[in-house]
Amino acid sequence: MNFASCVRRTGLALAASLLLAAPAMAQAYDGDWAGVLQAGPQKLRLALHVKTAAGETTAVLDSLDQGASIPSTAVKTDGGELSILFLSVGGELKAKLAPDGQALTGSWVQGATLPLTLTKQAPGAKP
Repeated sequence: MNFASCVRRTGLALAASLLLAAPAMAQAYDGDWAGVLQAGPQKLRLALHVKTAAGETTAVLDSLDQGASIPSTAVKTDGGELSILFLSVGGELKAKLAPDGQALTGSWVQGATLPLTLTKQAPGAKP
């Protein structure tokens, strides 16, 4: 095998491993997350539900104190960062996954940008 063939095969193997890693990375976000958004004087309890099936990640954000359930429009994961778009309310959640996979730290953007931390919930736990 010559050098060019070796480089080409290595490149193909790397590309394949990255494609296979993308769904695995998205699944790191799967589950239920809970936190409190401080919006001025008001505190809003939030529950985020993330699910990956057939290579597609979806999310639903529940604003528990407002009795609202908001389905995501788009979910993007990229190298430990999560971005979820909620077009129906003009909002976006931008967060980074903690190294231990137990917290999402970032912000809720809806006109203003507000800090938000969500923690992973045990299956069946109430937020």
